[in-house]
Amino acid sequence: MEGKILPAPAVAGELKQHFVEARLHCDLGPNARANKAIQQRLTGSIALPIYAVVDPATEEVLGLQEGLAFADDFLAFLQGARAER
Repeated sequence: MEGKILPAPAVAGELKQHFVEARLHCDLGPNARANKAIQQRLTGSIALPIYAVVDPATEEVLGLQEGLAFADDFLAFLQGARAER
């Protein structure tokens, strides 16, 4: 996803124009356990990869994408989550 889907022009444009990125590294690193707990609290899942669109004011999850996706599908996920706001 990070190598092909997120940099795809349509996806990258949507992300740049409408989103602020935050990453939780849940599989490696000194904060992996705490980050996994945050992921579980926000999404109800420990799946990797998982992408969540979260309202920063309320922490409401507006959209959730588990697993890999094609660029068109991921763009639709982002746009649908944005429409929920």
